[in-house]
Amino acid sequence: MDDMQAVRGMNTGRHQFVDLVPVLHILGPVVIFILFAALPVVRFVTLPKSQRSTCGVVGTARIRLSYANFALVVTHASPLPGLPSAGMNPDWSGQVVDAALHPVQSLYSLASILAWSIVSVSLHESKAPFWPAYLLAWTSAAVLDATLLCFSIFSLPSQNLPLDGGRIGQLTVHAIRVAILLAVAGYAFYFAYPIVEEAKIEEQTHLLANEHSSSRNDYDSACSPVCSSILDVGGEDDDDDASDDEDEREIKEMQQKRLEERGGWLSYLRSFAIFLPYLVPRRDRSTQLWLLILGLCMAVGRVLTLMLPRQLGILTESLGHMAGTGSVPWKNIVVWALLQFPISTATLSLEAMASTRLSQYAYQKLTDAAFSHVMTLSMDYHTAKSSGRVAKAIEQGSNLSQVLNSMLNVAPMIVDFAVAIVYLTSSFDVFMGFIVIATAMTHAFVAYKGNKYTIKYERDLVETSRVENEVLYDSITNWPTVAYHNRQPFEQERYSRTVRKALLSQRRYHDGYEWINVTESFVMYAGLIAACSLMATRVATGAAKLSSFVFLVSYWDAIRSPMVSLSWTLREAAAHVIDAEWLYQLLQTKPSVADKDGAHEIRWNGGRVEFRNVSFSYSPDRPIIRDMSFTVKPGQSIALVGETGGGKSTTLKLLYRFYDVTSGSITIDGQDIRDVKLDSLRESLGAVPQDPSVFDQTIMENILYARPGANEADVIEACKAARIHDQIMTFPEAYRTRLGERGVRLSGGELQRMAIARVMLRKPQIVVLDEATSAVDSDTEALVQRAIRELSRGRTVFTVAHRLSTVVSADVILVIDAGRVAEQGTHRELLALGGKYSRLWGMQTDMDNVG
Repeated sequence: MDDMQAVRGMNTGRHQFVDLVPVLHILGPVVIFILFAALPVVRFVTLPKSQRSTCGVVGTARIRLSYANFALVVTHASPLPGLPSAGMNPDWSGQVVDAALHPVQSLYSLASILAWSIVSVSLHESKAPFWPAYLLAWTSAAVLDATLLCFSIFSLPSQNLPLDGGRIGQLTVHAIRVAILLAVAGYAFYFAYPIVEEAKIEEQTHLLANEHSSSRNDYDSACSPVCSSILDVGGEDDDDDASDDEDEREIKEMQQKRLEERGGWLSYLRSFAIFLPYLVPRRDRSTQLWLLILGLCMAVGRVLTLMLPRQLGILTESLGHMAGTGSVPWKNIVVWALLQFPISTATLSLEAMASTRLSQYAYQKLTDAAFSHVMTLSMDYHTAKSSGRVAKAIEQGSNLSQVLNSMLNVAPMIVDFAVAIVYLTSSFDVFMGFIVIATAMTHAFVAYKGNKYTIKYERDLVETSRVENEVLYDSITNWPTVAYHNRQPFEQERYSRTVRKALLSQRRYHDGYEWINVTESFVMYAGLIAACSLMATRVATGAAKLSSFVFLVSYWDAIRSPMVSLSWTLREAAAHVIDAEWLYQLLQTKPSVADKDGAHEIRWNGGRVEFRNVSFSYSPDRPIIRDMSFTVKPGQSIALVGETGGGKSTTLKLLYRFYDVTSGSITIDGQDIRDVKLDSLRESLGAVPQDPSVFDQTIMENILYARPGANEADVIEACKAARIHDQIMTFPEAYRTRLGERGVRLSGGELQRMAIARVMLRKPQIVVLDEATSAVDSDTEALVQRAIRELSRGRTVFTVAHRLSTVVSADVILVIDAGRVAEQGTHRELLALGGKYSRLWGMQTDMDNVG
């Protein structure tokens, strides 16, 4: 009795294990592949490159392992041993069954071929593979296959299965596969020590092949080529780095530095959460409504993607049944027509409208934030960065709005693809799902290789287009030089040559792209043919209806679209990471001069200015102002003279608080200018710079810029005082004349007098004149000097001048030499002193006499 119970228990356990075997066959390859793919991806996003290490399996060892791994694919291509599955009769005859006729065996073989093919390709393509992922895959597979092999051997007697030649061959192949897995795992493990830094392997690879940069290998080593094709941001090869301008190299260095500091890509990407308020409409009710509409449209669109081909299949089936009867399936036609139009059309239109508004919202917020931040940065930032670079940071940063578009495009694609796999698998069988997955993986690999193939041509296209634009701009902006030297033919040939090179690069790039497109299309149509062949077989055997075939053909577009678009869309989104870095670095830049906590509005009481032991330097080894002290009483006119580079203009910049003093203090009516609000300080100052700038607007708009609340009569009065009104009236449109870029319609003297008119309109408490009459002739200078004296009445005036004759009437003249006040006094006092001022005066007087 006990023996019988024991036997029954053993049989129950055996039958339970028999039921488990098909699960192991189906899930085994899937789990192994997930482990293989997930482990390096997690490592890639969580660890900076400097902290990553891998096994030192390089060179010949990697090649041998690659060949051995390909042998695994070959073993899976042969038939598997007979496998009883759940629901099968235990006393199954056990005859060798063709794998194509056994669903579990077939799925196991196909899934294993797919999984190990991806592993083989990844091993071949990666320059510094993450070997722990391969070891985990080989070891797990060895355990799984050894378990299945043992079960196959020990189940033969219990199931009375014959040990014929075919079964022996299958068991032998299975045993060879287990041996290969154990061998490759052991071989790789043998080379696992010492552990080396991944960067060192890449450096060795670079020295040997000079094929990829560390950035490229960074992606390759972290992911399989399938993953890499998505994460690839444009082939950051060494050649590419060589052609990058200084700004691009600097931003990439900043990105790499932040990656190291943040501890990996995951933390790095998390830092971009500061942009969420600009991308997500938290307070804009109208945009929130459009966001809701977009979400609803996307949901409806996902349903329509499935329902439209399904309804077409139903309609086709109905027509087949009603053929020759005279009846028409109007209900099915109406349902299909409503789904096709207007529901589908309306959904797509509303989705496009909502997406546009969300993108515009993000663009508006990002550009406003970037521009506002740039305008608050101090002069040291603007002098250190070219205007083109600053504009580029704002422009590329605003491209972050495209990230929102990419996210909105990617999400539906992923959903459509996942729904396609689940629906096809559940509605038909696992083989249909396998075809979809295999097609997707193959397409991703082709896209990956295509990106690598076309990246050189894409780089050449960008470079030649940039050169073409540079030559065009250079020739046009230097037209006077070209005309003076009669070099028009030379410039024509130079530009024509750059256009030919750009067109050649464009043709090569587009040709390569088309070849890749043809290859990708072939993969997609091969998948469609395989799926249609399988479905046709099902229809022919009565296992499926004709409507299923029609559904599959029409639904294939829903499968193809995500495959074609996903890698490119994600690649575009990844490229915007560089744009995000531009904006991130810009927004993280803090102004060196800013309002301190508790700053107050400036309180005026005449305008007494005092410099107390002021020192300043742009850098520690470059002192500009040294222990400068002087006092200017309210209403006084003070002139700063001296040799070029002595620190005169810098002194006035310190008064404007474009820079903060290194030591000492500057006070106005007893208030340290660092304790008052910047806008109130600068609102009380008016400056005529040495090189005035104007906007490409009308004369009236340019002068009103100094005081927007003024009227036209005030502008005309200021222009008359600056002695430019008569000149303005000679223009065809008078004050409505546009000045052009950089004020090309005005001479240097006219620009100077327009700047003076601005200050006269502004009527500030303190006037700063930096070579205000340097670009006017002697006759005009006398008129402007009278206007300046009128403007200066009752105000404190600072004047920087090289021509000493323009400041002889100043109340106090400061002679600045090497950042110090060398002499001070009136014109007569300084001449009587017989010092540096006297020598400068004598030199200029002699030159005027010679002239």
